[in-house]
Amino acid sequence: MKKSLIAAAIAAASIVPAAAMAQEAAAPAAAAAATPTVGAKVFDAEGGEVGTVEAIQGNVVTVSTGTARAGLPVTAFVTREKGLTIGMNKAQLEAAVNGASAQNDAAKDAALVADAPVKSSDGVVLGTISKVEGENVTVALSNGSAVALQKSNLGLGTDGSLALGMTAADFTKAAQAAGSAQASADAGAAAGSAAAATEGTEQ
Repeated sequence: MKKSLIAAAIAAASIVPAAAMAQEAAAPAAAAAATPTVGAKVFDAEGGEVGTVEAIQGNVVTVSTGTARAGLPVTAFVTREKGLTIGMNKAQLEAAVNGASAQNDAAKDAALVADAPVKSSDGVVLGTISKVEGENVTVALSNGSAVALQKSNLGLGTDGSLALGMTAADFTKAAQAAGSAQASADAGAAAGSAAAATEGTEQ
């Protein structure tokens, strides 16, 4: 039960990027530099709508086409008459995302082996893979406990190692919150058992 509670907390707090970095989305030349903002529409060089800026983290701008999300560098954008413009149309961007996603999935599957380390987004080793069954991954944590995750909770770090999309501090908070919830559930169950035992004695 504790494992599932921790997994739920991690899933809720996880910020594993869903966006694939589309490397070929070079912005068209001969246009003004752009400063993307969340909610802004994104167009291609011909003025066709590509999608909407969904999030901005540092120099990475997440563009949603409605069916795909791509993380693009700020330098991929310029400002033209219609607004923010990139050098790919919607179909090309989605194809790039799907291709990058397939490559990433294959690399992640290859990395998901027993004893492989799992790191936080800030590079701290949280534990190692103990078991992989279908989409379920069990991670033996450094503190001796274990957590069951979905493959989707894990990504690949810049060094190619498995990583959760949350810092070590956030992971600890999630685990502690799950532990508190488990303690409350255990206390409630114990109280219920004690009440039942008392009722049985009185009868």
